[in-house]
Amino acid sequence: MRAALLGWRILNQRRWYWYLRYQAVVGALMLRDDTDEPVPPEINEAALRICEILDALFVPMEVRGGLFNKIGRWIREKVTQGVRYPLHDAAAGYTYWDRLYAWAREAAETREGSAALDYADFPVREDRSHLFAKRFVAKTSALLLSHALPDSLNRFRERMAFQVHRGPTWADASARHRRIAATARTATAGVASTVLTYVGFNQDLVNSLGIGGLTLASTAVVEATSGGYSGLTEPMKAARRQARDWLATMSLWLVQYVTWRDGEIREGRTEGVHQLLGILTALRAEEATLDRPQDTERIERHLQRLIEAANRVGDTDLETALMNVESAVLYRPAHIVNALSALIALVEGVTDLPGPTPGPSLGRADPPGNVPRQLGRPDSEPLPRAE
Repeated sequence: MRAALLGWRILNQRRWYWYLRYQAVVGALMLRDDTDEPVPPEINEAALRICEILDALFVPMEVRGGLFNKIGRWIREKVTQGVRYPLHDAAAGYTYWDRLYAWAREAAETREGSAALDYADFPVREDRSHLFAKRFVAKTSALLLSHALPDSLNRFRERMAFQVHRGPTWADASARHRRIAATARTATAGVASTVLTYVGFNQDLVNSLGIGGLTLASTAVVEATSGGYSGLTEPMKAARRQARDWLATMSLWLVQYVTWRDGEIREGRTEGVHQLLGILTALRAEEATLDRPQDTERIERHLQRLIEAANRVGDTDLETALMNVESAVLYRPAHIVNALSALIALVEGVTDLPGPTPGPSLGRADPPGNVPRQLGRPDSEPLPRAE
């Protein structure tokens, strides 16, 4: 009877370690933290491959020499745990998170690990392995505090959570997890900036700012930013609403420097993001050209305040988009269309404050003047772009 109970306990412990490692890898690979979204087959296959790589790598800073160390590691990996996993009990609990991070990062930096990340369509960036490892650690922390497990596994989860979080109460452990998740979100934040740069500055991907182009840009940004663990904070939403309100005044300034294809210079009589969107659509379709703006002092002051606000609330993506607009306005006016496109895509979907609903959505905007709603190639020779 005791042998049967011991065998059942070991079986459940093996299930727990396999589940913990696999689910942490899957969660790290899926930037969209939607619990209702099924795991795509590519994510599952990439996660299984990364788990194989982790099994083949020694955990950094753990002692490898000595007969008893080797025997203990073999028993854990072949009998009691079933997988290779960092030590976390006794004194090892103090350095568990550091070793877990280093282990995941080393796996992501291998040739096979990089191929698995490519297969899972994980973002390609300079600190890719760092991003994966941070997310792996944060997902592990969340799994250790999650009670949504069968009772046979919950016992192992609770014991391990107590060993590595080292808090006298669940609230203390939860607070520690929030700090871990915050560092991972900081690493993840740059993903949306990368997407914004690509969406905003790639003419082939978004060749017009009509309904389809803006929807594509907004969707890409939402998918990237939703990788944050708790989404946007209320101060971040407020900063983005402030940027959106500022964009509503940009058309009055920008239209002064726009010359339409018929040679007319139209004065700005209305304002709003819808009007701005129409101007940008015409510029991108070469229905109009943009002269180098002269009066930039007021715009620069507003941008500086918005950039400071984005920095203050920790919204890296908004700060990047605003800095791109600032650079375009001051130094490279040919990039104004793309920089403003990226900023519109970023702030368009932020929720409004409670109260009366504002005007219609951006997608139903009409271009200014006689610019047609559906834009094709102009019949006449395109006017040169502003340099």
